[in-house]
Amino acid sequence: MFETLEPPEQTVARRWPLLMYSTYALGGLVFLIFGVRRHGFSQPFRLAVGGVMLILSLAWLVTTLRAKSPMTSRNFGVRQMILIVLLMAHQIAST
Repeated sequence: MFETLEPPEQTVARRWPLLMYSTYALGGLVFLIFGVRRHGFSQPFRLAVGGVMLILSLAWLVTTLRAKSPMTSRNFGVRQMILIVLLMAHQIAST
């Protein structure tokens, strides 16, 4: 009805979020398994970061699968940055 000067929302193809969330979910699962096998429960921060990465990735993966409309690039970028920060936090905790 009314035209605005804002550009329309850019959308992301559905395959990219599915690929990225499944990759991060697999990474979180590997962090949990190897963390428990190597250190037991003596390093809870590393286990927590791996668990949060796994849970968030799985939740966003299911949300993407159930969504009927495509995801905007802004939402995908924010979620991607959250997962990258978690990955960096895991790397910092392991040094």
